[in-house]
Amino acid sequence: MLQLHLMSKFIFIIIFFLSNLYANTLQQSYFFTSATIKSADLNANCSKDFEILRIPDGKTSYRVNAQIILKTFELNGCPLDSGKTKYVNFTKRSNTDYTQLEEQITTYFLANYPSMTIQSIQIIPHGYIESLPKSARAVFDKDGYTKNKGVFYVPDANGVRHYFEYSVDASLQVLHTMQKTSRKEPLTSNNTTLKNVPFTSFRGTPLITLPEKSYRFRSSLKADTIITDRHIEPRPIVLRDAKVSVQVRSDSVIVEFIATAMQEGALYDIITIEKADKKRIRAKIIGDNTVELQ
Repeated sequence: MLQLHLMSKFIFIIIFFLSNLYANTLQQSYFFTSATIKSADLNANCSKDFEILRIPDGKTSYRVNAQIILKTFELNGCPLDSGKTKYVNFTKRSNTDYTQLEEQITTYFLANYPSMTIQSIQIIPHGYIESLPKSARAVFDKDGYTKNKGVFYVPDANGVRHYFEYSVDASLQVLHTMQKTSRKEPLTSNNTTLKNVPFTSFRGTPLITLPEKSYRFRSSLKADTIITDRHIEPRPIVLRDAKVSVQVRSDSVIVEFIATAMQEGALYDIITIEKADKKRIRAKIIGDNTVELQ
């Protein structure tokens, strides 16, 4: 019981430390509703609330050198960590409804990951957005579905692009290796298993089910590794040193004999085969361990 109490206390201290660390670090972007920016808008931990700056009238976005803000906090006895921030962007908070964009993001990710469970979606515009067109259409990067954070744009009626940042809090089931796998080992239900993981980012597209066609591992993998399309390749239907049936067509007559494949290959690949007399010739793969003389 004592150990459990100490562990809970330790976790609380870590969470408290991290939250304060984040709060005391100047961020690159903030939203504002009032033109007067106060210290509490940037850091609620200061012992007093003081004015930082005023957004000029009519401005919906405003950029300030980070050193000006840092110096103001320092002079008021509440220093901030600059982090890597050089400039701070203030954007007027909009009441625009992003429901239709959230629905498009959901559709976009579920089209690639049907088993994904989405908890929440956050959308942040680059600049102030007064309103969205009724037929707003989000355009994503071609590989945007491989990561939970990214940028998309919405073209308006005049073709002008309005950019947004988004982040998706989600989880999904993806294939993992059950044990260490070897290069060229077939991908099967015996060496893979589905596991639920938080959706962050992947190098390649993770597999959510076994492919319909036969595949093998492109390289060796450790146990409990997420399997992506970068890790696998189609399994050849003819392997090196395998015995193959060679077909020779002459008009309507087909003659067959047995040879040895000197190379592996997929359907319709041209490979070298060796006949019984050790003579080597070229042939096209037309089926499982079946080739046609060229």
